Amino acid sequence: MLKFQIVSTVWVGFILASISIVNAQTLTVTVVDQQGQPLADAVVSVDTGQSQQPPASGAIMDQVDTLFNPFVLTVPTGTTVRFPNSDNIRHQVYSFSAAKPFELPLYSNREAPTIDFSEAGIVVLGCNIHDHMRAYIYVSPYAESQVTNAAGQAQLNWDKADSTTLRLWYPGLSDAITEEYQRELTDAATELTVQLPVSVQRQEAPELSPLQQRFNRRKGG
Repeated sequence: MLKFQIVSTVWVGFILASISIVNAQTLTVTVVDQQGQPLADAVVSVDTGQSQQPPASGAIMDQVDTLFNPFVLTVPTGTTVRFPNSDNIRHQVYSFSAAKPFELPLYSNREAPTIDFSEAGIVVLGCNIHDHMRAYIYVSPYAESQVTNAAGQAQLNWDKADSTTLRLWYPGLSDAITEEYQRELTDAATELTVQLPVSVQRQEAPELSPLQQRFNRRKGG
């Protein structure tokens, strides 16, 4: 009797796994801006009522050429993010966002402090030394979240047996930083184009002063 139960359990597990494989499919989402142009750095999420496990290796938000890199980073709740400084000058990273207020004291390229992001939400980053530096960490509570590439595309895996909602977020989508665009998915969905009422946002480093340009030329020569 015991052997039969074990065999039955294995067989049922095999059937359920087979059903899951049949129902699983890849969804390609293309996001465009209000002008119909591909929109990079939009966050596309599949909401199935489950959350994703944080990666053991954590994630990285770097600082390169006095800009945050990447502009938008998405991580599951519970992820530890490292903040290396690849510049040859110091930065002081901070956030006043409700999801994770913090401040990292001035540090150089020999350090890489870490911050744990345990609460879902949008974390807006700034630098106390360089006002033009701005970036976002999207701490996701969803089954999967991806950032669109330069072509405005993101690919997600989802199980069409689930009742699934597609969620999209981009800076400036609304006055409320946490507001998202929602769309219900159909069983047959494999490709989808979504237009968001936004214009492209990016970081832009200010032009170097003549003194800074002269200093850089001397340093390079």
